Amino acid sequence: MIARSMKMTLVSVGASLLLGATSAAAAVVVVRSTGPSAKSYPAGKTLADTAKIELQAGDSLTLLTAKSTRTLRGPGTFSAASSGRAQLAMAANRRSRFGALRAGDLPENPSPWDVDVQSSGKVCIADPAKLMLWRPTADEATTVTLKGPGGTEQTVDWAAGRLTVPWPATLPVVDGAQYELDWSGASEPTSVSFVTLAATPTDPVGAAQTLIEKGCDKQLDSLVDGLGKEAPETAN
Repeated sequence: MIARSMKMTLVSVGASLLLGATSAAAAVVVVRSTGPSAKSYPAGKTLADTAKIELQAGDSLTLLTAKSTRTLRGPGTFSAASSGRAQLAMAANRRSRFGALRAGDLPENPSPWDVDVQSSGKVCIADPAKLMLWRPTADEATTVTLKGPGGTEQTVDWAAGRLTVPWPATLPVVDGAQYELDWSGASEPTSVSFVTLAATPTDPVGAAQTLIEKGCDKQLDSLVDGLGKEAPETAN
């Protein structure tokens, strides 16, 4: 009886390790792809860490992992796993980006789940109660007028010094509905529609796959730009 129990335990542990290894192996996702090999590596495709990537001349492939993004440029054969040299290049790139921000560049959206009031398109959300509006500069106070389905309308006061404000609870978020955002100083209103998710993805790879599947392109750009970027790679 004891031997049988031990055997079942070992089988269970082995299965868990196998599942863990399988999950870890699929830790890279394609987020951008152009060139002759784009059909072989479409956005949303997952790759194992050990995968070899064959690119032709004119190909450009951007991969996303849990910690960074990598851009590969063909022709050549590449490993899906990041090299130590690329990690050092990424660290240097992070320092240069920090210096650029200190020099006065506009900040990037800190969260892909916030609504960028300057960008039109689909917005994926999981919890409307936590939805935030974001703007790239907070030097001046402004007001934002939100127009929803059925003629619903709500104005939000945006104080100076605040990059984000909550989406008004008095204007319900309806899945698939169009909303117009107009604020003082804008050349023209932006338009967004919401895609409701069952839950917010908890890791960058899962988030990227969800955003690609749902067509939330601006949020995907925000996610990719928010991660560390390794220097572009070409084959040796």
